[in-house]
Amino acid sequence: MAGPVRFTRRNSLLAVAAVATVLGFGTSSTAATASMSTPPATGNALTAAGPPAFGILGYPHARIGTVWRFAFPLFVNNSSMTVRITSVRLDHVPPGARVEGYPVYSAKDTNGYILDSMEGEKNVPGSRDMTTMPDYAGRPIVIRGHADSGDYYAMVRVRIVGHIGEHLSGCRVNYTQGGNRYTQEVRCEYALDMK
Repeated sequence: MAGPVRFTRRNSLLAVAAVATVLGFGTSSTAATASMSTPPATGNALTAAGPPAFGILGYPHARIGTVWRFAFPLFVNNSSMTVRITSVRLDHVPPGARVEGYPVYSAKDTNGYILDSMEGEKNVPGSRDMTTMPDYAGRPIVIRGHADSGDYYAMVRVRIVGHIGEHLSGCRVNYTQGGNRYTQEVRCEYALDMK
């Protein structure tokens, strides 16, 4: 099991695109072009840390029309080579839920690692208006060997558009390492139960 994750790395960059993106690594060469056209290999360099990696985040009385944000697990690079995360996404989104993006936040801006947030709800204790926070999506998350993702964390933004009968799950991470592309699923589960 991974140790505690510190939010002190100032030099980490974290970016998560709403769709999988590929960073160019000398794409003018034939070999690089061929490698980008093949599917990424299954990776194992990352470990998930924090509450989303071990429990279920969610809300027991979800309503149609509300928008929720749930934190992805924090990422720890267990290998000795640098990892550059290019995107994240959920593998399982049930009917009734519509993913509207994968924003990235800094724990410094949000005064800590926010596990979940409902948009427009000002009366919930500890609630923060995430729409006013800087979104750092757009650049790769750079995690050096045997280090964590630092101050930055990704969230999924979900709108409830119909009845949801299953949990959202399967945090997919796409990254490059040593010039190769990888994809890896880490555990996460989000409940928007409708009673």
